[in-house]
Amino acid sequence: MNAVDLIGCQVVDPHGRTVGRVHDLVFRRTDEGDGVLPRFELMALECGKAGVGDRLGFMREAMAGPWPLTVLFRWLSRHARVVEWSEVTRVGPRRIEIGKPRELVHRSIDVLPA
Repeated sequence: MNAVDLIGCQVVDPHGRTVGRVHDLVFRRTDEGDGVLPRFELMALECGKAGVGDRLGFMREAMAGPWPLTVLFRWLSRHARVVEWSEVTRVGPRRIEIGKPRELVHRSIDVLPA
């Protein structure tokens, strides 16, 4: 499976309710590897409406930018969700199923383990 296969997929909870479409992937660098190339592990899928503000870091609590941009980007991404990869139960063509109800899915990547 390639990352491009996940981007744009619809994410649904166990009740068939839409969580959102995958717009970004969250990776963590691991110490494992062959010593030449770094290795990365998929941690989460970012779903819902988000965009450049999230990619610039405005959704993270530690970000302190110009307050109008912070407010704007947070408002635009108010329905965004972060689905931990460990919650994924099935990956099909253009559809990803998770084992957690939509209302229990995180709204920030800050809650992911380091």
